[in-house]
Amino acid sequence: MTSLPMILASSTPRGNLTKTSSSTSQFPNPILNSPKQLRNLSNKTHLSLTISQLILTSPVLAADSFDSISDPPTGKIDLESVLVTIDNFFNKYPFFVAGCTFMYLVVYPAVIFYLRKYKPISAVNAFRKLKTEPDSQLLDIRDDKTLALLASPNLKFLGKSSVQVPFCESDEEGFLKRVKGSFSNPEDTVVCVLDNFDGNSSKVAELLIENGFKEAYYIRGGARGKNGWLAIQEELLPPPVHMSTAKNVKSSNNNEASIVGTEN
Repeated sequence: MTSLPMILASSTPRGNLTKTSSSTSQFPNPILNSPKQLRNLSNKTHLSLTISQLILTSPVLAADSFDSISDPPTGKIDLESVLVTIDNFFNKYPFFVAGCTFMYLVVYPAVIFYLRKYKPISAVNAFRKLKTEPDSQLLDIRDDKTLALLASPNLKFLGKSSVQVPFCESDEEGFLKRVKGSFSNPEDTVVCVLDNFDGNSSKVAELLIENGFKEAYYIRGGARGKNGWLAIQEELLPPPVHMSTAKNVKSSNNNEASIVGTEN
């Protein structure tokens, strides 16, 4: 009995068999017919898996790789990351940050304040300085109208006199010339500057220091301000150095005139 394969083989034309074999040879299966390529493919797959495992197990490489993936370089500063870094630094070194802040906000301004040669001074301390320091002088920078209403402190009791030079901000050179002409040795003179209120006294004190005076103080409250010379003179200053108002001057003149008329 003839077998079925033999029948199929005999029934199949030779030309068709040749075409089938040739078509098979023209399109070979690289996986089935190329063992070398199969080995190369398996090796590459194994290598890629090994590299991936290495990156994931290394925290540094993993962080760098994820950063490079999530945050591609754009050439711009990441403000949020900068703020986070600063916040972490403050949390890690709180005492250092507090010390630097204290130095900048308290110590540095205090040093600058005490090293400069022009400073504020109270009316009481200005009187004490005028009394105890021979080279100290009082400079009254109020205008003539104000002086007519409220005279300068009378310093004859201390063997001195108030120097009156009205300050004009538009004529600083002329003001400086008049002030220097009023003192024989500006480089050895300590000046206490008096204004109607605080006003321009601090500017004048700084201006005098910049132009050769030894020291300059601006009286806080001036003549009429809070805790100024007029406000504290009744309680803290002796009567000879009191400032006289126009009302007091008129009353004193009237008293003198009545006394003279009685005598006549």
